[in-house]
Amino acid sequence: MGKAFILIISLIISLPIIGDESIRPGAGGIYIIPVRDDIMPPLVYLIRRGIKEAMEANAKVLVLDMDTNGGRVDVTEEVIKLLERFKGQTITYVNKKAFSAGMFIAVATKKIYMAEGSVIGAAAPIMLLPGVGPEKLPDTVEEKMTSGISALVRATAARNGHNVAVVDAMIDKNSELIIDGQVIKSKGRILTLTNLEAEKKYGNPPTPLFSSGTVNSLDELIKLAGFDPARAVYIQPLGAEKFAFWINSISALLLTIGILGLYIEFKTPGFGLPG
Repeated sequence: MGKAFILIISLIISLPIIGDESIRPGAGGIYIIPVRDDIMPPLVYLIRRGIKEAMEANAKVLVLDMDTNGGRVDVTEEVIKLLERFKGQTITYVNKKAFSAGMFIAVATKKIYMAEGSVIGAAAPIMLLPGVGPEKLPDTVEEKMTSGISALVRATAARNGHNVAVVDAMIDKNSELIIDGQVIKSKGRILTLTNLEAEKKYGNPPTPLFSSGTVNSLDELIKLAGFDPARAVYIQPLGAEKFAFWINSISALLLTIGILGLYIEFKTPGFGLPG
């Protein structure tokens, strides 16, 4: 089983992979990079290439079109460093979710806009085991991870003008968020905001809590940024990047198959197929 599995994967990898060009309706000054599914290593290659192309074209604005449940912290840190290289305006469009690592990346951009019915937050660190899912951390480990991640993301948010108290409330269940005498989040829960809650204004002068506003579509956001949607450049995954995303999506299955193959081989000594 093990040899057959390796042979199948080898055949897949040996197939020609056709790269797709980025969609360039015109020589626009605004670039759109999709941030979809989980924040995992393949995303780094896509964002690095997108930022490189945008910088070479002297683009003025970079938009992350985001819909993610989160992902790995190490990958998130790398994405944040990449975003810091772009010196123009950076915007996250939450369309429809920016949970966990998605929120971390969002505060690495200068502006956050949200689609109707979108949500952002729920960013408490968790441990994910391949093929198992979320695993509860020991209290000491959880406290250490929460403290470290919260400090990192707060620093990123502060650099980009976002509300660090809101960021902390999205990460640390032990924090409390009170603004203008109103309890936004009490201790013991993690903050998640809808688009309407995130754009609500507090203080004097009134300031949006976390989002610059709700826009109904990506085209509307592009127009709001001062550009023609027909001239925007959409970065699309190349063939090799698509393959990497696909492999990542089935990684838990591949691990399970590998373990099963080893188990069968261990239980059936002398049987040639597994390996």
